[in-house]
Amino acid sequence: MKYLSALGIVLMLAACGGGDVNDIASSNGANGAGGSSTQLRPTVYTSEGRVFNSCSLSPACSGNPYAPFFAGANAAPANGATVSGIVRIEINGNEIANAELLPASGYMPRFGIFNITGDKTRAWLDLDTSSLPNGPFNVRASAFNVPAGQPGALEIVAMSARTWNINNPVPPSGMFSATLTSAPADGGTISGITRLELRGSGIANAELLPASGYAPTYGTFNVSADRTMAWLDFDSRSLPDGVKDFRISAYNVTQGQPGASEIVVMPARRWNIQNGSVQPSDVPFTAMVTMAPPHGSIISGRIRLEVRGSGLQNVELLPASSYTPRLGVFEISFDRKFAWLEVETSTLPAGVLNARISAFNVAAGQPGASEIIAMPARQWDVRY
Repeated sequence: MKYLSALGIVLMLAACGGGDVNDIASSNGANGAGGSSTQLRPTVYTSEGRVFNSCSLSPACSGNPYAPFFAGANAAPANGATVSGIVRIEINGNEIANAELLPASGYMPRFGIFNITGDKTRAWLDLDTSSLPNGPFNVRASAFNVPAGQPGALEIVAMSARTWNINNPVPPSGMFSATLTSAPADGGTISGITRLELRGSGIANAELLPASGYAPTYGTFNVSADRTMAWLDFDSRSLPDGVKDFRISAYNVTQGQPGASEIVVMPARRWNIQNGSVQPSDVPFTAMVTMAPPHGSIISGRIRLEVRGSGLQNVELLPASSYTPRLGVFEISFDRKFAWLEVETSTLPAGVLNARISAFNVAAGQPGASEIIAMPARQWDVRY
């Protein structure tokens, strides 16, 4: 597999300029006496709103033989850093079809698969280090220009090999506590994606809910393996502009399980949603599965499921012929065109599992939902 280091890419891109004038050519004037003209490289805007100079798309101009494919890490702990809890790793580039956190050398095991924006210019991974043993951890991050398992892949080592020292405290046993650590203030204005976080112990589920009541659920938090942290990237564009009241509640059991204790970590707050953008009802609703184990597969460890389409507001992994229990809720990209779910198979019942993937054009619990079965029922053999 061919690969290019992130440092090489950065140097080549730096050599070809940033975003203003990067081509100045001498030419004869209209009267033949000579003169000069300036050629501006056009600025390229991605669908996610990022910007880069078109020189980076040209192998000759950028010096990158893989152009328009390039990638480099712009957020990751430094070599030798001590890390704990959730660690964010980000890669920026172009035409990124897959990105993985891998051992310093080799390709197995994969420690994480990055989420990728719909325009393929950014990838990110929230690595839960509490699921790894304490001590030295040697890894690299590689980007590829084709999806995992596809032939002809080019590899760019976006983050060269680094050693991190994992140092997570032993989680408390049998305790349930939760405290809000990140959320807009009461009366705040929000738009786009807003990160919500809480920390504690024994957290099994957390939800963004109306100020009173339990429906609809505006968002279900991700929970770390050690149950000490929960986070949600809340996309306010799923709701109409205007004032709305929310609360955040944490629970000591997973959704739908009996014996739940609730901690209201964020009592009612009023947020002013101001996106001024096209509402979900104006977008066509389409969905199809693009990554899932084939029918009859034996699955174990962690598997990745992906759905692509448009107008995606909620995507769920469900039993073949019912709506409960929900086996998983997908993350959805900003543009509502891409949804993904990393399933830890140890959370599924062992043995034969019949499941489907359904997409909906409204958020969970909202009325008027249309359903598209993106993956009709498949049978998998779950083994631990």
